[in-house]
Amino acid sequence: MKKILLLTLFLFAAFLACAVQYESPMLNMTVPSGLSDGQTYLEVEHKFLRSFASYPTNDLFAVLNYGSNIKIGLRYMIWEGIEAKVAYTSYHREKMAGLSYCLKTPQFGFNSQVDVRYFNYEDVSQDFYPDYYPKVTKGAVSNLFYQLSMESVPFLDDRVNVALNLGYDGHKNMPGMGLGLSVEVFDHFRLLADYYPVLKVVDGNTTGCFSLGMKIDTSGHQFIIRVGNSPEIGSKDLMHGTKSQDIYLGFEIMRLIAF
Repeated sequence: MKKILLLTLFLFAAFLACAVQYESPMLNMTVPSGLSDGQTYLEVEHKFLRSFASYPTNDLFAVLNYGSNIKIGLRYMIWEGIEAKVAYTSYHREKMAGLSYCLKTPQFGFNSQVDVRYFNYEDVSQDFYPDYYPKVTKGAVSNLFYQLSMESVPFLDDRVNVALNLGYDGHKNMPGMGLGLSVEVFDHFRLLADYYPVLKVVDGNTTGCFSLGMKIDTSGHQFIIRVGNSPEIGSKDLMHGTKSQDIYLGFEIMRLIAF
C-alpha cells in the first residue's frame, strides 16, 4: 500500500507540472541528457515477470498474478551538463545514485555522456525463468557501474537516431555493450529496437538481450511499450545477458518536470 501511495504522489506531482519533449529515448538504453539547468525528469518502468511462453491460456489475467519488476527514477540537471540521478528497482530491491556529464557536440553528428553510478541490491540465486518464487538471497551487493553513452543527432529527414552504450559492472567485473535504433514513422510515433550482446559470460547467461517496441509522444509525456527476452530493467542488468528466449511485456512512462 505504501508503494502504491508513493507512486501515486510522484505521478500526481508530475501531471501538475508543465513539460516539453527534449530528448529521444531508446527502449532500454541510456541516452545523453536533454535536460536544462534545474529541470527534473521522472521515469516509471514496469515489466511483467511472467513470460508469454509460460502464460496460462485459460486465464486471461494470469499475468497480473505473478508479480512485476518496477523501477522509479528521478534525474535532475544540476548545472551545465552535470546531472544527478536516483532510482529504485523492485525485484532486486536495488537502490542507485549517480552522477553524469553530458557533452553536446551536434557539429560532429552525435552527443555523448559519461555516467558513474553507485548501486546496492540483494543478490538472489533464483533465476527469473521458469519460476520466480521462492527467491534465495545470497546477500547485499554494493559497487559502481561506469557507462559511456552516445547518440546520433537525427538524420534521414530527422527521423532516425542510433545509440551506443558501453558499460562496466564493478561487482561482476564484466564489460557490456548495447546498440539502439529509433525510427520516426510519423509525428509523435516511433518504432524502437535495441540489442545487448554478451561480451563476457557470467552466471551462465550466454544469450544476448533484445527488445522491440514503440514510443508515443503526447502533451508533455512519452509512453513506451516494449517486448523483449529479459524481465530485467536498465542497461546495467541487460548487459549481463539472459538464459532464455522467452518474451516479456513491459511499458514505461516518462515526464519532464519544469516548475
